[in-house]
Amino acid sequence: MFTFDYILRRASQLFPEQEIVDINERKTYKEVYKETLNLITYLKSIGVKKGDVVSIIGLNNIKYFELIYAITSIGGIAYPINIRLPPEQLLYTLNKSNSKYFIYENIFKDYANLIKSKTNLETISFDELKFNLGEGKPESNKNDNAIILFTSGTTGLPKAVMYNQEKIISGALSILNQLTYHNAPAKLSQSDVMFPQIPIYHILSWGSLIIAPMIGSKLIYGGKFDPKITVEIIEKENVTWISVVPTMMQMLLDAGLKRKDLKVLIGGSPIPDGLVKRMKGLDMHFSAIYGGTDMLAASITIETKHVKNGLLDYHKVTHPVPMAEFYINSKSQNEPGEIWFRAPWMPNEYYNDKEKTMESFTSDGWFKTGDIGYIAEDGGLIVLDRVKDIIKSGGEWIPSSILEASISELPFVSLVAVIAKKDEKWGERPIAVVKLSSETQNAKELIYEHLAKYVNEGKLSKFWLPDDIIIVNDIPLTGTGKIDKKNLRELISKDNKSFH
Repeated sequence: MFTFDYILRRASQLFPEQEIVDINERKTYKEVYKETLNLITYLKSIGVKKGDVVSIIGLNNIKYFELIYAITSIGGIAYPINIRLPPEQLLYTLNKSNSKYFIYENIFKDYANLIKSKTNLETISFDELKFNLGEGKPESNKNDNAIILFTSGTTGLPKAVMYNQEKIISGALSILNQLTYHNAPAKLSQSDVMFPQIPIYHILSWGSLIIAPMIGSKLIYGGKFDPKITVEIIEKENVTWISVVPTMMQMLLDAGLKRKDLKVLIGGSPIPDGLVKRMKGLDMHFSAIYGGTDMLAASITIETKHVKNGLLDYHKVTHPVPMAEFYINSKSQNEPGEIWFRAPWMPNEYYNDKEKTMESFTSDGWFKTGDIGYIAEDGGLIVLDRVKDIIKSGGEWIPSSILEASISELPFVSLVAVIAKKDEKWGERPIAVVKLSSETQNAKELIYEHLAKYVNEGKLSKFWLPDDIIIVNDIPLTGTGKIDKKNLRELISKDNKSFH
């Protein structure tokens, strides 16, 4: 059965004493399943029914885990909220998803107050959840919609993707299959102690919320990511497997992580060569992962002949997970092109968005990823760049179009382009290149003040702000009058070799 209830019920029967641990408590799978059944009764008592969307905002912990399983087990739809969304986009996603309930961890009380003032959603804190009303009955099936996720708004506003139970579970199992059936550096087994650093709101922590109970592994949650505390937990709980974005790994190493033979699933942005060298120096075994909100897991590095012999850098190549395939949409077979992806767990559309669906999904099941790449000799995927000018910093997307639109509002700005600069710590950081329409004193300061106002108003996230604003005399344009970002990057890189 491809249902959340089946997975947790099975874990409670086969691995009843195996633990789930967070910074406040530790429970067994048997106890967590019982608590989930009790939570079902509470959710029904407040009116949650099949098909209702319940939004959740919180950190990685056991209650969050239980909420996901309880909501989906009664046929409800869980929307795990990205805690880094600006308030304006948060409100948009709540409306777009047709959320009826908003459940929050207390540290996000300010969000709850915003929701109360701006919407009619019923708001409930984690502390108000009741587990003493008796065990409820799961009533879901594999075709019930279960999880709604949002992309990071590369064109201005996030796009919604709806997954039913079978598809979201199949996507997670594809990761598990790749990491167990094959010789993957980040190989997984029941004896591993899993400590995912990826937040639950990122595709259910890259599927680990499903994977751990499926194989009966011990699962650790650390709450808010703190490198020093994370290193301490890794040592205390004898962690053998983690999932991270490159920025997190940099921070963990800087905080003193020295655990040899640690297995690492790493992705979300390009992996810097310097980080690879540091990890190899500690004999860590890592696999890169490629995927996304609108396609789930697509490919994970395994040890093919080409990888073993050093013909391919295994932090730059990933291999299709079972039942998945890639197609390179290019003019000729031997040149890079846009990467198209197809798998049984793919959604057929963007939720309630026909225009974006037509742009990205083909009638025969291919998804246009918006990335440029090619297929390597061993069947692996090499991603070269992104079609869209989106910046990924610390595993989080920064939509350049929104920053450009905000800066262009100023009357003294003629043209503006926000481009990515390579960053050893964050992967990429935004840089704004601005051409002025008239000579203006303190232009850079005025632009930063303007953007800071939008941060305070909840229209932008603070980490979106450009690291630098470069004032130039001219910005190159294409033949159709659009800003030529490729040419611009080349011009800028002549003065700064760290630019992407």
